[in-house]
Amino acid sequence: MAITRISGNQIADTTEAVITTLSFLNTNSVFRLPTGTEAQRPSGVSIGTMRFNTTADSAEVYANDDGSGNAGWIEVGAGGAVVGDKGQIRCNNDTIEENLDLDPSIGNEFKIGYMAGDVTVGNGYTLTINTGATLYMIGSDPYT
Repeated sequence: MAITRISGNQIADTTEAVITTLSFLNTNSVFRLPTGTEAQRPSGVSIGTMRFNTTADSAEVYANDDGSGNAGWIEVGAGGAVVGDKGQIRCNNDTIEENLDLDPSIGNEFKIGYMAGDVTVGNGYTLTINTGATLYMIGSDPYT
């Protein structure tokens, strides 16, 4: 028999429920995501699960494709920093400090990439531009 963990407008954090409509009382209401570090990411979760990653300081969602062709966690709204209320100016770091793989075989959205300025690949990291992919460095010839 199920135990009810709902009392008035309070729901216990151990309650699992299917909610068809979620309404807020007013414009001052908030929706708080579960939080944790990268090391505390839950395993065995469903596609679409969301949380706030305190290590990355951003919200993330568990997706069918994390950019490697496998299910995994991706940053919500990933794509780099922006300037302006509507993100008119996109920004990127001047040093790549992770392994990057521009690979259209993963998905067509990984066929063309853009970066700007002098960008250095950090020690121990790689930038791979696979067959069929093109990386444009704004202000220079494309790297393919």
